[in-house]
Formats: sequence, C-alpha cells, structure tokens
Amino acid sequence: YKVKDPRADILQGMLEQLREHRHGALSPLYDIAKALEAAASERLGEKGVHPNVDFYSGVLYDAMGIPEDQFTPIFAISRTAGWLAHWKEQLTQNRIYRPTQDYVGAPTRSYLPMDLRTSAHR
Repeated sequence: YKVKDPRADILQGMLEQLREHRHGALSPLYDIAKALEAAASERLGEKGVHPNVDFYSGVLYDAMGIPEDQFTPIFAISRTAGWLAHWKEQLTQNRIYRPTQDYVGAPTRSYLPMDLRTSAHR
C-alpha cells in the first residue's frame, strides 16, 4: 500500500470501540502505537511508509487479553486460507511460484581469519 492499509483502520476502529466500551481504560500500548504512527507519518509518510494490517493487530490482541505467545499462531491461522488458495492455484496452473533470489546486500568482501581481526573489525 502507498497509503495506510485500510485493514489497519478497521483494527484501529475496533480498539477505539473497545476503549469506549471500557470507559477509556485500554493498554498503554495503544497510545504508544498511535504516537508512533503519527511520528512515522510525519517523518516517513511522503516515502510511502504507512502502517499495515499487522501494526495494530498485536495491540488489539493484547487489549483483548490474548497471551502474547498466541499472537504468531493467530497470524498464521489468519493467512492459511490465502496460502491454500495460492497452493491450489499452483496445482491448477502446473506452475511453481518462486520469489526472485537476487542478492542486494554488501559486495563480496575478503575473509579475515579471527586471529587477525582487531576490535575495530568486529
């Protein structure tokens, strides 16, 4: 998205409803997330850096009392339908989809054995 993910708006709206239902009592994480979003928008908005759907999901899970160790399984379960749809599409089109594997990191550097390294190289 070149703008804020509309699904993030939905989750943020759910957090606002939860805050209203709880008469203003909500985890401080929500206020931190809103402040972070505002600061990032101010500094990075023109670069197209905006919250995606996952930005508020953890805050919402926390506000709902879901244990943190369950966040990742919920994330995976929520994407299973999409993953299966891609798998089925691959089967029907007899095509395997693979991401490009272009290395974009630092250029090749020579290896320096550990015993020749100084603290400046570590």
